[in-house]
Amino acid sequence: MKAIFTYFAKHYGWALSFPTNPDRLLQKLKEQGVDRAFTLAYTHKPGLSRSLNCWLADYCTKHPLLIPFGAIHPLDQDLEHVITECLDQFGFLGMKLHCLVQQCRPDDKRLDPLYKALTERSKGIIIHSGSFPQPAKEHLGVNYVANLLKRFPDLNLIIPHLGLNDLPAYSELLNEYEGLFLDTAFIFQNQIVTTPLDDIVRTILAYPDRIIYGSDFPFILEPLQNGISRILDLELPGDIYKKFFYDNAARFLARISG
Repeated sequence: MKAIFTYFAKHYGWALSFPTNPDRLLQKLKEQGVDRAFTLAYTHKPGLSRSLNCWLADYCTKHPLLIPFGAIHPLDQDLEHVITECLDQFGFLGMKLHCLVQQCRPDDKRLDPLYKALTERSKGIIIHSGSFPQPAKEHLGVNYVANLLKRFPDLNLIIPHLGLNDLPAYSELLNEYEGLFLDTAFIFQNQIVTTPLDDIVRTILAYPDRIIYGSDFPFILEPLQNGISRILDLELPGDIYKKFFYDNAARFLARISG
């Protein structure tokens, strides 16, 4: 966590204000009114996944507020063991990939054992695959996600950051794949980025059952309540807010809980 915070400060000039200590982060979540949270782990190089997942399993067992999504790297030598350990031994409900950091595409064939295991067990995955906030055409883009879903149409998949900057194309995929969801991580939490607000509102209204609130905590510059206030300022219908802030996440969780 300290290394990631340092990287953001050096390369983006972001002075992240939240602590890096896990216990203090958990306390911050509780103070901000969070009842349950998806907790995501990923590695920047192969060979680290198992040790990180072991730590995550132990920590989340002690703190059931947290729902762990395990780390995996496409170049892990023990890829299949990482998968079965997470899903079968630890009982994780899903896995996390960050295609920009891990320099891979969502449709990378090396990851097929992961996708096969997830669909066989009806578990979930969260994949950073969009070009927001930083593009990388060789690794990120909705076309790679479309290729993945063609091969694994029953995959339970969350795309963070609303899949920006490919939101119209993701809207088409939402029509075709019922296991696909988008979340709003980072989008409303920071004033340093410009987002297509009209398109975002149209998407939320068009797909009220498929958009999940996400914060990207603690990799954000402001308290959660700031982002929540901006969302409430949109003056969406009350039933949509209930789905957005709770029901849709609970429904995704039910899909992957067996």
